[in-house]
Amino acid sequence: MKILSLLFLILFTVSCATHKFMRGTVAMKVDENTAHVCLGENDVKKGDRVIFYKNECNSVGGARSGGDGECELKILGEGKVDKILNSHYSQVETNGKFSFEEGTLVQKK
Repeated sequence: MKILSLLFLILFTVSCATHKFMRGTVAMKVDENTAHVCLGENDVKKGDRVIFYKNECNSVGGARSGGDGECELKILGEGKVDKILNSHYSQVETNGKFSFEEGTLVQKK
């Protein structure tokens, strides 16, 4: 049992270390152009570009009908990290040409 637990821990650690993209969400909308996002000092640095996404889903048979449907990430726009707040959050400034809300997906470009 100990060997199985150790093997699982090693596989979990390796899988977490191989993420290709750093993704997070908008935690707080400060104003129309500024967001606090869940990407911290270990994920981004000042000046990094961040892409904002919206999940668009189409389902067959209604919004809550189950597994028949497709989802696609649609790009809303971009922003730039202008301040690292702490190990979990940073502040991103956008150009204001798109709208976002708390929960909007973000990804380091």
